[in-house]
Parts: sequence; C-alpha cells; structure tokens
Amino acid sequence: MKIFFFALIIGSISILSCENQHQKDERLAKQYCGSCHIFPEPTLLNKKTWEKKVLPEMAFRMGLDNSPMNTISFEDQAAILMVLPDGPMISQEDWERIKKYYNDTAPDSLIINDQKVTDTLIQFEAKPIRLPVGQHQVVTLIAQDSAKDRVYVGTRQGRLYEFNHNFEVTDSIKLPSAPSKLILRDNADPTILLMGIMDPNEQAVGSIAMLRKDRTMSNEIDSLQRPVDFERVDFNNDKADDYIICNFGNYTGSLALYKALGNGEFQKHTLSNVSGARRIIIKDFDGNGLPDILTLMTQGDERILLFYNQGDFQFRLTTLFRFSAVQGSSYIDIADFNNDGKSDIIYTNGDNADYSAILKPYHGVHIFLNSGTNEFKESWFYPMHGASQARVADFDQDGDLDIGAISFFPDFKNHPDQGFIYFENTPQGFKPQITRMANKGRWMTMEAFDYDHDGDKDILLGSLTFANLVPQDLMTQWRADQVSILVLRNKLNNAKGL
Repeated sequence: MKIFFFALIIGSISILSCENQHQKDERLAKQYCGSCHIFPEPTLLNKKTWEKKVLPEMAFRMGLDNSPMNTISFEDQAAILMVLPDGPMISQEDWERIKKYYNDTAPDSLIINDQKVTDTLIQFEAKPIRLPVGQHQVVTLIAQDSAKDRVYVGTRQGRLYEFNHNFEVTDSIKLPSAPSKLILRDNADPTILLMGIMDPNEQAVGSIAMLRKDRTMSNEIDSLQRPVDFERVDFNNDKADDYIICNFGNYTGSLALYKALGNGEFQKHTLSNVSGARRIIIKDFDGNGLPDILTLMTQGDERILLFYNQGDFQFRLTTLFRFSAVQGSSYIDIADFNNDGKSDIIYTNGDNADYSAILKPYHGVHIFLNSGTNEFKESWFYPMHGASQARVADFDQDGDLDIGAISFFPDFKNHPDQGFIYFENTPQGFKPQITRMANKGRWMTMEAFDYDHDGDKDILLGSLTFANLVPQDLMTQWRADQVSILVLRNKLNNAKGL
C-alpha cells in the first residue's frame, strides 16, 4: 500500500511538473509576444508558418537575429535600426521555450471551409476597361469628378488618366509617383496624395500636391512616408484646412496632423508614431461641434482608434478594438446599418502580404453596431478570404444598406471569382452574389458612384496584378485580358425604364 501511495505521489508530481512547464512557456510567450501588440494565439496559424515565417521575424524585431538587415536596402536601414532594440529583449533560452510553446500548441493546418457562393450577380452588368499599353493592370486610384463628369484613374507608374462617362481617355497627366488618393472639391484644384515609393520602404519621399489647371503640380506637404490616406479638414475652426495623413511606412510610419499656419506653412502633430496607419474617417462622434478622427491601424499592433477632438489640437484617444498581429486588418468605413441614427463600423481583414500568406478562416467582412455611446459590438461576419475593402450603399434602393467587397488575396486556386462579392441586404440577411467577370483581375481599389447618371450607384474595381500567391495559368489569363478596370453598371433604373 505504501509503495502504491508513493508511486502515486511521484506520478502526480511528474504530471504537475509537465503541466507547470507548459504553463510557464505560455506565460513567457504572453509576456514577450504581448508586449508590443495583443498576444497572438498559436491556433491562429499552422506550425510551419509560425516556424518558417512569423517567429523568425519576431526574433529580428526582438533583437535576437540581425541577419534580415542584410536583405534591407541601405536607404532604409537607419530608420529600421531606430525601432529595433539595442540588444536582445529576451535570453536565447527563453526564446527557445517560446518557440517550443508555439510549435507544441499550433495546429498542423487550419480548418478552411470551402466558401461557395452559388448566386450570380444579376443587378449589375460587368464591363471591362483597358488602359493604354504599359499602364494596364496597375491601378492604384479611382475617383469621380461629378461636377465635370469625369473619372480619374491613377497607376503605379505615376500616371493619372481622365475619362469621360463613356470611359474614353480625355487627358493623361504624368505624376512624380503613384497616387493613392484624390480629393476633388467644387471650384478648387484637386488635391492628390503621392506615395513616393509604393513598395514597402522607410523613405520619406511621398507628398501632398495641388494639381493646377495648367496641369502643373505644387507641393503642399512633403517628406511623407508611403502615405495611403488623407483628409483636408478644419480641425480648430479657424477657417483654414488642416491635414490628417496616414504615413503607412513599413517598419516605421505615423498618423500625423498638419496644422495650417498660413502662407502655405504647416505644423506637424503626431497622433501615433508607429507604422500601419491605413484609413481615416472624419466625423463629430461626440457632438461637441469638432471633427473627430476614426482610424484603422494595421501592421503589427492592429487597432481601430477614435481620437476625440478636445479643441486646440488636443485629442483624447479611445481604443475601440485591438486585434491579433496576424489579423490582417485592411479597411474600415462607417454607415448606419440599423437606422438608429448612429454610425456603425464595417471592417475588413484579409491582408496576406507579409509573413503568414495562407488562407485563414477568420478573414472576412464584419459589422460592428454602435450602442449609441460609441461602444461597438460585432453583429455580423462573413468569411471572405483576403478581404481588403468594402463599400456600403443602398444599391437596390429598397431602403436598406447593401455591401460590395473586394479581396486582394482570395482563394485564387479554387474561387478566383470571389475577388468581388456583392451582399444584398434581404429580410433573411446579407445574400452573397458573385460575377464570373471578377476573375479578370486582382482588385486593389474600389469606388461606388453613379458614373452613368441614371440615379443608381455603380461599382468600379481597379486591378493591380501582383504575381504573389497567384497560379501561373491565372497570371497568363490576366496578361492576355489586360483588364484594368471592371465597371459594374447598376441596371436597377434601367429595369425601371429610367
């Protein structure tokens, strides 16, 4: 009996020791892997992706392995060194424990359900548009000038095309670099955001410029880091437009305000000094008469932030959502989905461009409903591989909001036509519909406006056919088709005889 009793104690101690070691490894991982962003659960990726892609990048950022610096351009190295630790943040022994924890806990593969869409999109008629030779399939911008009945299309090579409503080219303007946004206002020169270098980099060579009537350009603000979004807003009610800019960058970047001082001078105020600022929406969320800033931060520390304007360029920050570092946040917009007079948030996540380029079941389109006090809760999710952007409008004019969404990283092998999905708002919920024409490109940009002036909103998709993750036969098809823009012409008012 005593022998059995002691054997039982020894066995229990052994099991407890094993459990404690795993728990210790978990605490260690949460301590270090949750120090710069929310802790990424091992189950979010498979073992191979953790081991070969994500953990080596984590080791680099934690000062354990400087070899990746050998592959980084000399122009970017100084900026990256500024955000890396001076020495290792963790001992090699503890790092090996963290690696073991992820390897032991992560699944061999993620469970990916086949997301079939059986309904064909019949409300819209798809029409392919081709840009001139040398500029096709490199679209970075689409914008409408409704006052002049023009559509602008920008390209990666730094060309801005002007089309009439029949999509005939009426002008072509050479830009210093690829444009990412164009703001058009009545009786004002267009304001254009130029990325400088579109590929990942740290160099501050982007700018905001005014496009004059004689087609010359004058810089408003320069030394921007790969800017991807901006707004012109009078934040302090002094009758002068200030700027808010997403300096997306790569390892470094910022979300920055530029206060107008007069005489063309601006004073920079940094709201966030990390990379990944992707999207900004301006609205008075608290009703104090001053414009607030809703923004999406991507890259490592993925968040949806709300900066409440307190006046005199003072802002109070509230973090609405914080996501995993592998979430792949890509876009936000606002709309009132439940007709309560409050702005809800539509959010997409599907960025697969960096270290975990695998299909993920948690990529898709989300709706977060506003409680009425700017607290938000998820009310709807649709899994959509690589979801990158969404547009909301009452496309069928039945009194509720529908959704158009694009993906830059769809399941190219099995469902390349799911690069665009239209969600019709029905009494049974959002009904997904697709068009086979969506496999004609890789959709980077999307806009919704009434280009043909028949009273309903159309959808325009812009293609940027990077080859990563794309099967060779699909790339061959894209090169042959050379479709730069897919116009989805809304047939609603045609059907009504308008």
